[in-house]
Amino acid sequence: MTLRIGIVLIGFGWILCGSPAFSANESAKEIISVLDDTGIVLEKAVGNDGSVFDEIVYAVRRSGSDHWYANFGFYACPTHEYPSQRVEGKVCVPPIYKEGGRLCRTNLRTGKTDVLIDDPKGTVRDPKVHYDGKTIVFSYRKGGRPYFNLYEIQADGTGLKQLTDGRFNDIEPTYLPDGGIMFCSDRCRRFVNCWRTPVAVLYRCDGDGRNIRMISSNIEHDNTPWVLPDGRVMYMRWEYVDRSQGAFHHLWTTNPDGTSQMVYYGNQRPGYVMIDAKPLPGSNKVVAIFSPGHGRPEHCGYVTIVDPNLGPDDPAGTSRICSDVGLRDPYPLSQSSFLVAKGAVIYLLSKDGTLTPLCRLDKPGFALHEPRPLLPRPRERVISPRTDLRQKTGTLVLADIYHGRSMKGVQQGEVEKLLVLEQLPKPVN
Repeated sequence: MTLRIGIVLIGFGWILCGSPAFSANESAKEIISVLDDTGIVLEKAVGNDGSVFDEIVYAVRRSGSDHWYANFGFYACPTHEYPSQRVEGKVCVPPIYKEGGRLCRTNLRTGKTDVLIDDPKGTVRDPKVHYDGKTIVFSYRKGGRPYFNLYEIQADGTGLKQLTDGRFNDIEPTYLPDGGIMFCSDRCRRFVNCWRTPVAVLYRCDGDGRNIRMISSNIEHDNTPWVLPDGRVMYMRWEYVDRSQGAFHHLWTTNPDGTSQMVYYGNQRPGYVMIDAKPLPGSNKVVAIFSPGHGRPEHCGYVTIVDPNLGPDDPAGTSRICSDVGLRDPYPLSQSSFLVAKGAVIYLLSKDGTLTPLCRLDKPGFALHEPRPLLPRPRERVISPRTDLRQKTGTLVLADIYHGRSMKGVQQGEVEKLLVLEQLPKPVN
């Protein structure tokens, strides 16, 4: 159901009024406003070097307060450390995701906003627009339920359809050029080694949610998959065992079938969680969030450009766009302009670091998340599957280690043994 929101122009900004999406006791200060010069700003920012667009979709919810990865519907169990948890059956709902979620669509030129999903008891997250520019996949925890599942809806608010179900959390979906959907899920039944939160790794399914299968097999998190122009999927991989529990979470790539998993950037550079990466139009660079240390809640950090041409670890391959460490959810509109979110505001970020507010939510405790332009886009290259799921065994490829990195001066024959390290997941908390 689409909820129409009326708008009046007051002074320098737009104020929404007469909305059936808000309860009677909510005041005008709690509703979304859009600046009246947004149209001029957009034309100036993306009119020449990016796709001109009018509308964005985004999620409205209360922000989490735990680690960047503790963003599911529940922890493993109630303990004295979390007295504010309440038990619903045998599942614990933590305080990090409080009630209240919406999926919204706003025309930045007219200020007209439609509320596509309004669940006062649930949570909405991770919208992604289909190649057709009309369909939206997102993750949704319905009110009264502890788990996130994948849903689709049309941009006009019709056709809500549930794609996945079960006692699992399915989050961060992205459309694949072959018609499938890749997402992150705790279906792997693993837990963070040092915490009470489930682990999510990469999965994929058909466009209708069927034929779900695991793509990655990490013992810690793999997060925020996004398709590159060459058809590979970029994601953040957290490495833990035999390294450091809180220092290595960097950018990796995989084919959509799970083959050829490989580091993209940063695997020898501790200090940041490199997450929410997306390709810059017309280049081989990507924009990502570099969240300091072990990462901040809701993936907050520095908006950073990554250039892989200098190699996977060269510090000169990164450039910070803005000094604000509280930004998140970057979406590149072009090589010089980006949608970003911070708190209850969605901004247009220019490459020179200028932040121009586009829309704002005046509702205490709530924030705007994951802004995406609502427009069609071309499909990326389709990489043919290299797997045969009918086979019981796979092929292990052993490369010539003398051709690897950091092997200068090591002579043939000096290496006599290889260490094969099996990482065992933590199956229970």
